[in-house]
Amino acid sequence: MRYGSQTTVNRTASPVDKAYNYVLEAVISGELAPGMHIASEAVAEALGISRMPVRDALRRLEGDGVVTIYANRGASVAKYSPEEIVELVDMRAVLEGLAARLALTNIGHSEIEELGFLRSRMERAAHDLSSWMARHDEFHNYLTSLAQRPLLLERTERMRLMLRPYFRGYFSESRELEILGLEHQRIIDAIVIGDPDKVERTVREHVAANVETVARLSTSVNATAQA
Repeated sequence: MRYGSQTTVNRTASPVDKAYNYVLEAVISGELAPGMHIASEAVAEALGISRMPVRDALRRLEGDGVVTIYANRGASVAKYSPEEIVELVDMRAVLEGLAARLALTNIGHSEIEELGFLRSRMERAAHDLSSWMARHDEFHNYLTSLAQRPLLLERTERMRLMLRPYFRGYFSESRELEILGLEHQRIIDAIVIGDPDKVERTVREHVAANVETVARLSTSVNATAQA
């Protein structure tokens, strides 16, 4: 099986990085669904590299929670139960809410303008789910980065990767795309007001919104690889 057909490979990257980005993009784009086997030989052949860097890349992806490696069975896209999805979203909501609270003291006029620009760019990508989700993550990553806590940013990015297939399934079914940025404007409005409690609460509520529906739909997302 060949996947990652839409991935742009950076020819100057190391073989491990090439394999890492190739598989990650296949997961993010939905080409590889939760539970689906990842053929290391197919990745190596597509990239023109040996299997060793592919195996190293898969171990990195396992550390990110995107891939699960089984003894004698190879690697598969990580699959999470509805209960695990709720737990992951709850954890992400707490961390991103904390990050937004910490970021408040570092946000001025230019940062608010940038958040508005990122929100507008997200809206312009509403016709393409993959692009919209990438712009969505850029908004959240930028806001979290303003807390100036690198470990906090790393953890929230990792959780978002773990949850990406399930939110993709939710958005694909609902087609709501969070009312075209309305929820993100509420975050910006809370930041402008400058109340730390309101900012943290708004971000937490935003991240945890629709979690039960996302968890419920995970059954069909997980079943895709078994179809």
